[in-house]
Amino acid sequence: MTGFIANLHDPKNAATALCVEGGRVFCAGDILADIDRLCPILRQSSRIAIHCQSARLFLIAITAAWRAGATVIFPATDRPAYLDGISSQFDLYLDDAAIRERLASATATNIDSHMTLPAATDCRAVFFTSGSTGDAKPIPKTLALIEAEITIQEPLWQPHIPKGARIVGLVSHQHIYGLIFRIVWPVMTKRVFTADPAPYWEMMQGDINNGDVLITSPAHLKNLHPDLADVPRPSLIFSSGGPLDLAAARETTAMLGTCPTEIYGSTETGGIAHRQQTGDNCPWHPLPGVEVALNDAGCLRVRAAHIAGDDWYQTEDIAKINDATGTFTLHGRADRVVKVEGKRISLGAVERHLRQSHLVEDAIALIPDDDDRRLGVVAVLSPAGRDMLAEIGRFRMGRQLRREIAKFEDDAALPQRWRFVDQLPSDSQGKRPLHLLRALFAEMEPLTPEIVIQNRDDDRVNLSLHLPTDLLYFRGHFPGMPILPGVVQLHWAVDQAAALFDVPVTIGEVTQLKYRKPITPGSTVMLELDCDRDKAKIKFRYHSDAEGDHSSGILKWREAAS
Repeated sequence: MTGFIANLHDPKNAATALCVEGGRVFCAGDILADIDRLCPILRQSSRIAIHCQSARLFLIAITAAWRAGATVIFPATDRPAYLDGISSQFDLYLDDAAIRERLASATATNIDSHMTLPAATDCRAVFFTSGSTGDAKPIPKTLALIEAEITIQEPLWQPHIPKGARIVGLVSHQHIYGLIFRIVWPVMTKRVFTADPAPYWEMMQGDINNGDVLITSPAHLKNLHPDLADVPRPSLIFSSGGPLDLAAARETTAMLGTCPTEIYGSTETGGIAHRQQTGDNCPWHPLPGVEVALNDAGCLRVRAAHIAGDDWYQTEDIAKINDATGTFTLHGRADRVVKVEGKRISLGAVERHLRQSHLVEDAIALIPDDDDRRLGVVAVLSPAGRDMLAEIGRFRMGRQLRREIAKFEDDAALPQRWRFVDQLPSDSQGKRPLHLLRALFAEMEPLTPEIVIQNRDDDRVNLSLHLPTDLLYFRGHFPGMPILPGVVQLHWAVDQAAALFDVPVTIGEVTQLKYRKPITPGSTVMLELDCDRDKAKIKFRYHSDAEGDHSSGILKWREAAS
């Protein structure tokens, strides 16, 4: 298998299709022409941060930067506050617009006609991940390490991939999993990859061919679109970024005809092991050449050429190894980094961002429920925060604090469940055990929405309802994609009608009941009630500015017997 840089520059590959973007097929020669134009412009920079939506522009930029002798910096996000925090790590920042601008300004004299291709060991990269302190932690890599991992993985997957199959990516190429599977692997194996950003099924389900390889995450596979049942069958479905639950694995297998292949690893290690969940407690199989062992605390340590050479790398993953088979199972983490929607989130970083706010004195971030992986926060508010809470309520207070965190973090790190307390709970030793923190969420699950606006014109009322993300009715309906049950919407309409119009609580008939669009956690919806006392009926309608009508119907009450 030829190396990444060599394959791109081999004249024999000039007419070989490499990627598809906007319906156009780009050959290796097309990509190389842009690399040639961009490379000379980058020679003045030694550390270049690159964050792109287009996988094609991303490929052009990282290759041109490596050819120019620069280290490529891979920011985890393009949020301004995050980039400010790592600004000392780079001297040039390129996004899609900046790359297009430089390519457009390149002239014939800029073209790099006499170049020496860099060795893979000299193509340096720096990724960022959250360490135990929550700070953005730089992780240095070389292209040689990435190519070594691909070399050991390709023989595992090649027999399952038909000729002409494409690599279709839903995950970002900014992280090591996406970079390896969406960019470097297809270039090294001369497989076509899709370059358009498509983070949601709706954006790419019409562009799947028989035999394609899907690069996904647990978040994607837990939220399968119903129309996927009608798409062509992929040959392989990869998932990484966090463990996939068995129910999602089974649903994916049933809907797409292929059992997902999970890759276990991290930014620091790259790939460690793989598995397909066909039943309970399916173990992980180490990749070829990967050795596994446990330290005294029962945490997994690994050794392989593409990880740390001859040295062992110590993880914080608690594991059990089957000595007879060499496989292992995972049993949680020993540090304070959790996986939410397939992304590694530092609880310490979330807490630090909150404590920087003038509204918060102290805060603890956690996963309140193992069966519900939404991030939660227990917070002690400052006097200013308590005044704001009294004024705007718990729902909007949580939204306000989410905005504080959003200056630094991606959406996965924004808490969805909030508890505001006068003092953080602690035990007799002054520690804050998880069970005490989780008890706050178990005891205080809200049962009703927050009614924040009420406009009334005689027998017509409009209510604005905020639906807390931790509303009890969202639990289990449905796992991975919660929506408000229709029976709850009907119940609320009846209760509000009875209270506002002084009509009998007992409804005799419900007609013209329609459910059009789901109501999701965190939504703000309007409930419109129109009472016709002469006909003993009430029309109700749930709607929102973003989605239009959600549901509607007519409630008819029974007249009291004379």
